[in-house]
Amino acid sequence: MQQWFTQIDGLWQFKFGIEDYLPARAAADNCEVFLSDDEDEHTDNVARSCYNCMYRRWQPTSFQCYKRRAE
Repeated sequence: MQQWFTQIDGLWQFKFGIEDYLPARAAADNCEVFLSDDEDEHTDNVARSCYNCMYRRWQPTSFQCYKRRAE
């Protein structure tokens, strides 16, 4: 998790911004809580990507994961 995300205020923020698809796909492949959002909410053409996850919340320059809480 820490290779793709950093902890900010108890949430995991994606380190690679909003258009770096390869790490978003790798993180999703390694995530046991990934859940695909509605297709009309997808931003990546590969289904299993953090950019397409129901638990991501967009920020101005990246997104935060709301399912995986920081310890």
